[in-house]
Amino acid sequence: MGSVHSVNDIRKAIRELSARAELANKEGRSDDAAELEKRIAGYREELGEKP
Repeated sequence: MGSVHSVNDIRKAIRELSARAELANKEGRSDDAAELEKRIAGYREELGEKP
């Protein structure tokens, strides 16, 4: 990530990436889905560090 994101930006990114991961799973693209889930986890971690 490398840059500071607002809470709203993080939540929006999580929603959008989650939708993409779900679609990738439905289409059988498990590698893509796994990469998206990894990015989502990073955003959730960043969100958890926010006050």
